[in-house]
Amino acid sequence: MASDNEHRLVSKVIRDRDIVPALQRGVTNAWFLDDDNKRVWDFVRKHYGEYSEVPTAVTVKDHYPNYKVLDVQDNIEYLLDTIVDFRRRLLTRQGLENAIEQLQDNDHDAALLAMEATITKVNEQGVLGTHEIDLTKNTEERYKEYQSLQNSTFLGIPTGFAKIDEATAGLQSGQLITIIAPPKTGKSQIALQVAINVHKGGKIPMFQSFEMNNHEQQQRHDAMRAHISHGRLRRGKLLPAEEARYIDTLNEMEKEHSFHLVDAVNGITVSSLAAKIEQTKPDIVFVDGVYLMLDEVSGEMNTPQAITNITRGLKRLAQRIQKPVIITTQTLLWKMRAGKVTADSIGYSSSFFQDSDVILGLEPVEEDEEIRLLKIVASRNCGPSETALTWRWETGCFHDEDEMLKCVYCSNWNRM
Repeated sequence: MASDNEHRLVSKVIRDRDIVPALQRGVTNAWFLDDDNKRVWDFVRKHYGEYSEVPTAVTVKDHYPNYKVLDVQDNIEYLLDTIVDFRRRLLTRQGLENAIEQLQDNDHDAALLAMEATITKVNEQGVLGTHEIDLTKNTEERYKEYQSLQNSTFLGIPTGFAKIDEATAGLQSGQLITIIAPPKTGKSQIALQVAINVHKGGKIPMFQSFEMNNHEQQQRHDAMRAHISHGRLRRGKLLPAEEARYIDTLNEMEKEHSFHLVDAVNGITVSSLAAKIEQTKPDIVFVDGVYLMLDEVSGEMNTPQAITNITRGLKRLAQRIQKPVIITTQTLLWKMRAGKVTADSIGYSSSFFQDSDVILGLEPVEEDEEIRLLKIVASRNCGPSETALTWRWETGCFHDEDEMLKCVYCSNWNRM
């Protein structure tokens, strides 16, 4: 049955002299189990690459006299759907057999990893790689889109940092946004502050951390939101005024929409993350410490290939769910010039730069420990911009200059 489907697909491409639909679905030599079909497909593909046309049935016959080009009446999309469905079933069966072998060896973790890798491979089969539009046919829709933007302040979700939002027009659907910083500088903190700002703006964030557990994240969130000392909150030593603010904050949050914290207990792969997104239905996704994730394809962590697979997977995930996905990673101190954060200073893999739509860099200011500089390091749609951030753990203040002027806690601090 499989060889029949393959034979019909190859014949259809040759008869119609149209290989584009098959290439868009990602058909490669590896898709073919029958050697004759594989050889002819390889010839057709190479001929198309060299001459920009599919060879005729006569040309195929000249090279493969024993290969019969069938007269196929079926639609090529049906033939592609059929072969994709077969491949998915084949990969699923192979993946399950592999997982069962691991279970028989009492390796539960390896079995789960095999299943996640199988899901990734199956989901990638037959996915359209490109989409096309005819600019002469959608002029009315384009003007309507422009009109809808006239009354919009942002194209996407604002971060809460005025200068960054002015430059980016907000974090937009399908974007992969990377926050980079040297170790112990505050990349997790700034990601959490953006999540808080987003939540205050009416959106539902999902914040997954691979660096801290949910309880640690919860305490950080509460200190930042209530503007209280994180250290005193952790030790149960809040001042009376701080405890009053903490109670007020907790009472207010009971009336709010959801804010999901997720730790690494539930999985450290892109597939696990996607499953949690499906469960929580957030408006925006945060992944803190992406370099600690496990690549379900290679089974590796912290290697250049593993990181590349992970960032590519996260980029595809953002595009599939049509939500912004914000990730954090570290820069390497030895690659930073004069203490400045740049795209070249990102550690682990160049794929962070290649796959990200926006890269935000956080760096310390030598002259003032209570200031950080947040800047747009790279962006596909805007130029560079930067803003100074207040950085005070004692009052839970991590905001930009505009907010600092309005912040009563910063004002009181400045008068001390």
